[in-house]
Amino acid sequence: MQLLAGQIVIPRTRTRDDQLNHLRGVAERMREACTRVTPDLIALPELAAQEYGDEAFACLDALDDDLAGPVVTTFAELARELGTTIAFGVARRVDARRHISQVLVGPDGRLAGVYDKLHCAQFGASGEAAHFSPGERLLVTEIAGWRVGVVICYDLRFPELARQLADEGAELILHPVAFTRDFSFASWHAFVTTRAMENQLYWLSLNRAGDDWGHSLFCPPLVDDDHPSLTFDSSEQWRWLTLEKEAVQEARERLPLRRNRRDDLEDLPLWRPD
Repeated sequence: MQLLAGQIVIPRTRTRDDQLNHLRGVAERMREACTRVTPDLIALPELAAQEYGDEAFACLDALDDDLAGPVVTTFAELARELGTTIAFGVARRVDARRHISQVLVGPDGRLAGVYDKLHCAQFGASGEAAHFSPGERLLVTEIAGWRVGVVICYDLRFPELARQLADEGAELILHPVAFTRDFSFASWHAFVTTRAMENQLYWLSLNRAGDDWGHSLFCPPLVDDDHPSLTFDSSEQWRWLTLEKEAVQEARERLPLRRNRRDDLEDLPLWRPD
């Protein structure tokens, strides 16, 4: 698989015009990045269609989308134009609720998957739970012959979610994030590396660009001296990533976690002194 990861700058967005100007700029930069080669998948960060933070969240009436609005339409038309799948983050409106969603549109412009963030963060610099509702479904979909799962930002901290996606056959996890430099930033990369290795799959943790953001991380299914992870800096970057099925199989053969995993832990007695 050829994956194009966009760690993008996201400017101030408080109105629909702000947002549409931003989306037009992103679309043009995506066209430039795809001039010579068409990737199988283009990935963008969490809430890629808007600014992140309380002030922007207060303007959600002007910025959200219901899968038929201008955000999804823009990316669907671009996916059809480029002939690729695009995964992007949007504030998704469903009746009286909103979700932090990652939407995938295929090369035919049609919906290829929707994932609503299961765990809304309400700590540090994150104030999501006051504005968004948690999702109720998992997502593993097929892209270019690959099984691709999606989790969003804070979902990373719950290992049972990634394990469930791996059990559903995921070979790549897209992990769009909005990690800014609060106390959680320091442990972010350690969690990503652990999730990639314990589930033996590729993991792309993709942040927005900027001095207080950036430093996205791409991990192979086995991180060692010969297969290091790839760390971005804080600037806007479009990185071409090559994923190989053989690397997933080799990781699972060299480190036989699935064969050695015990499923009876809940039934084992807890030792207590006599």
